[in-house]
Amino acid sequence: MVTEVITSKDNARIKNLRKLHKKKERSKAGMFLIDGEHLVEEAVKFSQQIHYIIAEENYSFSINVSNFEVIYVTESVMKTLSQLDTPQGVMAAVSYMPPEVSGNKVLVLDDIQDPGNLGTLIRTADAFGFDRVVMSTETVDPFSDKVLRSAQGSTFHIKLEVTDIHPVIESFNGLSIGTSLRDAEYLEDIPQADEMLVVLGNEGRGVSDAALNYVDRTVKIHMPGNSESLNVAIAGGILMHHFKAE
Repeated sequence: MVTEVITSKDNARIKNLRKLHKKKERSKAGMFLIDGEHLVEEAVKFSQQIHYIIAEENYSFSINVSNFEVIYVTESVMKTLSQLDTPQGVMAAVSYMPPEVSGNKVLVLDDIQDPGNLGTLIRTADAFGFDRVVMSTETVDPFSDKVLRSAQGSTFHIKLEVTDIHPVIESFNGLSIGTSLRDAEYLEDIPQADEMLVVLGNEGRGVSDAALNYVDRTVKIHMPGNSESLNVAIAGGILMHHFKAE
């Protein structure tokens, strides 16, 4: 039974949760919001630290939430928390808990700026067994709403790190490759390796020269058509499928 429903958008708890729309506040709190039934279910299933579940007063849960604190709100209050045009009636405040992974297949992202691209790359990495994604500090926040929705729950399946990428590339024990058009080999000519690290770059400039200095080989994708380039998420999908985990 719902014992209390928050009816005001100016309620202190609601105002604090709404602060998590901003990257600075997410970083300070070590917490972020996820929006919609699928993401909440994935967070529960993959043992994320769930601080609160926020639900509209008449929301019907399809999962067991008896172990979590549930904050019930009116539809109007939910609309102030959700960044969806049509809120799904359930959200959660979560702290990311990275899973244990092998780290044999690693995706490194050098200053990716578009949230849709980052979310798609995280989701694609998950699909092809790249279980560790390392992002430069200038990459868009992986815990922003648009990235989380684009990743479709894969955020919780793999290990995400935001750090200086150069030591990660330099210290990797397997084969490391970066995408480039200069002095690059075609993808088909790069050997398969049990341990593989793939570096993808910024949408405008590609992989930085500083990052390319640390990779073992540079690679390009053969494109027989007339397009001069590929979207970074598409290119990443082609590379990760080629080097996918067995």
